[in-house]
Amino acid sequence: MRRRVPLILAACVLAVLGLSAGSAAAATVTVFGHNGRTHVINNPYLTGPAADPALPVGPVTGPILALPVEPATTSPFALFPSPLALLPSPAPFASVRAPLARIARARRAAPAKKTKKKPKPVTFLQALLNLRNKGTLDAADYQRDVQAWNQAISEQRHVTKWRAAQLGGATATLDELAADKQVTVARLPVLMLTLRNNTSYWKTGPALGDGASVQFQGSELVWEYYAGSGIQLQVLHTFGEGDGYYEAGRAAYSKLATLMNEMVPLAVRRGGGLAWEYYFNWEGGKPPWVSAMAQATGLEALTDAYLATGNSQYLTDAHEALPLLETAPPTGVAVKTALGTRYLQYSFTPNTDIINAFLQTLLGLYDYEQVSRDPTASALYTAGNRQAQAELRSFIVGGWSLYQAGAADSLSYHTLVTGFLKLLCQKTQGPAYCTTYQRFEADLLTRPQLTLETTRAIAGKRFDLNFKLSKYAAVGVTLNQHAKTYIYEKRSFFAGTRSLLAPKLKSGTYSLTMSVTDPVGHYAKLTTGLQVCKKTCPAQPYAIKPTTGTPPTVTVPIPAPTNTGTTTTPTSPTSTSTTPTGTSTTGGGGIGPP
Repeated sequence: MRRRVPLILAACVLAVLGLSAGSAAAATVTVFGHNGRTHVINNPYLTGPAADPALPVGPVTGPILALPVEPATTSPFALFPSPLALLPSPAPFASVRAPLARIARARRAAPAKKTKKKPKPVTFLQALLNLRNKGTLDAADYQRDVQAWNQAISEQRHVTKWRAAQLGGATATLDELAADKQVTVARLPVLMLTLRNNTSYWKTGPALGDGASVQFQGSELVWEYYAGSGIQLQVLHTFGEGDGYYEAGRAAYSKLATLMNEMVPLAVRRGGGLAWEYYFNWEGGKPPWVSAMAQATGLEALTDAYLATGNSQYLTDAHEALPLLETAPPTGVAVKTALGTRYLQYSFTPNTDIINAFLQTLLGLYDYEQVSRDPTASALYTAGNRQAQAELRSFIVGGWSLYQAGAADSLSYHTLVTGFLKLLCQKTQGPAYCTTYQRFEADLLTRPQLTLETTRAIAGKRFDLNFKLSKYAAVGVTLNQHAKTYIYEKRSFFAGTRSLLAPKLKSGTYSLTMSVTDPVGHYAKLTTGLQVCKKTCPAQPYAIKPTTGTPPTVTVPIPAPTNTGTTTTPTSPTSTSTTPTGTSTTGGGGIGPP
């Protein structure tokens, strides 16, 4: 079997690589039953974070991030400034009155122009009718889809206000797709399934937290709740669960076949091949959009399904899914570079480079190519591999990793990308993958060191409190004198010589305490005196700079190469029946009665 990497569970992000059942913390999933009741299970096949809609896709500027003021015992690094905070403050009203008055006078002076009324946007119901009139949607399917829509609208009017709001998010998303002329016959299977599931769930189902995973009895598909958009199909989660079924062994192969037989028909033609799309708004991206990470995880799941069942149609489907990785955004996810190709997490943000998504895309391509020997997959992997190894160094900051340019990884994302690098190192022995893995793994074990550079200052002047930091960490500063506090602050800094601006102080000796906490939670502090002099402070030629202490050196060996599973012989041919087989309500991915 192909090896996976253990990952840390995070409820608001997606499962990527499957683990053997029970090898990691299981994900909590709300299961909606045929009788309208729900129960919660721990699904051991959904186990880990990925770069899903969980972090902002826009660049985060500046190395300093606001954090709580108290020393933390757990990682505080999930907090980033709101993108709104990066925008300039609005001008005061008085400064815009004159321009507005000039505009108003100009409008009065100009002759009135006849303006054409904008046509009303097409609704989802009208889009269905248009498809019927064109002859692409047959009468029976049209009537069935209209009935499902009318039922959703009826439920929306009769359920309680908060339930109506949740269902309304799903119906509004469909209306938006219709207004943008994105409702096609090929997309109707997944769109109507989404509508029916939301109609059923919000009639009786309990409230969900943003990012909660949901499954429906009798189906292996994985869904996720997105506030404002309702319950949506989670492509990456679903394919990740498929990987988990394969890793669990022969007993779960039938579940894998059931899942893939549900998922493959939900693909559409996009970029010249098969694609699994997302149908909700995310970070400025309008649906339908696609993700290289989800697509490549689909390649892995299809490869797993072939190995589990011996059905070569799964490899054919995987080959059909490759064109999306050859196509430029916004249709596809491939950005050509001087060295090769960069694969995008989000098709709607061609300038956003998220390294963990890029690496997982390469893993999916590699695993599929090793089994299929598909020359197209080989070429795609080679182009991405050249680019990834070249750009890895730009995601290294002292003692930590970057999620994207300007944004440090949270602990879970650092762990994730470290695991991807380890797998690539083991599978390919690529030098950049191996050395970067060693660095990032050592970052998890190495304690931070803070050394104070400023121990004296001149009275009556603001000054920089300089310090040297060995790795990305949160630094807390408290400056006191006679029970009065002059600095009480905590911020995150990248490694190197950094500073905090201190206020004007009177001459005297102040008590200075500085703490340092890295994303793992390693904590250290120092307490010393800060001397503030009237004009100049006396020389201290042999002064020792205060420090939290030198941490021990950590050495991480290069992982041993693994058998990448190059054989194309299936491990256990089985039936590919679409009949759901799971009945367990406690441990497996199969959904049974509540």
